[in-house]
Amino acid sequence: MIMANDRSLLATAYRHVLEASSEEWSRRLGKGFGLQASQTELGEIRIMPGGLCFSDEATFLEAVTTGFAWPRIGPFLSSPVQSLRAVGVLRGMTSAVQGGCGPEVKAAVGLRAGLAAAEAYAALDLKCVEAMARESSGCVSFTVANTDVSAWFRMDAGGYRSGSGEPSEDADARVTFRDLEVAVRAVETGLDPLVAPANGEIEVRGRIPLAEAVGYVADRASRNLVFPT
Repeated sequence: MIMANDRSLLATAYRHVLEASSEEWSRRLGKGFGLQASQTELGEIRIMPGGLCFSDEATFLEAVTTGFAWPRIGPFLSSPVQSLRAVGVLRGMTSAVQGGCGPEVKAAVGLRAGLAAAEAYAALDLKCVEAMARESSGCVSFTVANTDVSAWFRMDAGGYRSGSGEPSEDADARVTFRDLEVAVRAVETGLDPLVAPANGEIEVRGRIPLAEAVGYVADRASRNLVFPT
């Protein structure tokens, strides 16, 4: 199996992050729209809808982590209104991860971002590939107690997927964060997998080894995601 180099892995992870975070942000705030990213044969990163096109992976990473980077002018001008709206979504989701929309939105968008990045790491990062190889197919649900913040991560024959809300099929394992404060801390810095369950910050039920493997991958991915604070 060929592993991605660091920048390519990050770019792939951030494409997943962009799509998941923009979808969650727009759904919760009732504005904007979900964004989709793809890479051309020339190495450019295109964001749809609109005409945002970044010349390389480094510029794309800057756009997602800071909320803005200079796109290529030609594609931008080909669809200026949608391009400006896409910039607004980028800036909005970045602000949400920083806490600009409140702790619940921060937890929801951050959780989706971490699990989306985990899709890429589970497939392309050697240590994560090894961790997931020890587990069989299954789904892990993540929720924050007394809120509507929830997301899921699934591995099956088709690869890795994640999404918002309850999974379409019963979860094999369930991870519940005690409250928003714990969830936000998990998004910002991660939680100790041994200490957090012992002191009641999280509750894990069902296939605990699967939940631990997914948690490890999500934590490893999240530690490499950079957003300004």
